[in-house]
Amino acid sequence: MYYTTQCPYNAKYVPIIEEVAKEKGVQFKTIHLQSKEEAQNAPTPITTYALFYDGEYLTNEQMNDKRFLKLLSKER
Repeated sequence: MYYTTQCPYNAKYVPIIEEVAKEKGVQFKTIHLQSKEEAQNAPTPITTYALFYDGEYLTNEQMNDKRFLKLLSKER
C-alpha cells in the first residue's frame, strides 16, 4: 500500500489494515510517501491511497478492516 497523510483517515486506518494483514498471515508492506519526489516516483498516479496485491493495482478506495477482509477474500 502506498499512501500519504493528505487524507486524515489514513493515520487511523493504515495501522488497522496492517494489523488485520498480520493476523491473517498476509505479507503486507506500507509505503508512506512523504515528499513530492516520492509521490512522483510511485507506481500509481493516485498517491493518497493505492492498494496493490501481488504487484497488481487493486484500488484507491479507503479500506477499513471489514472492507479489507472482504477484498482479501476475493483475492486469495
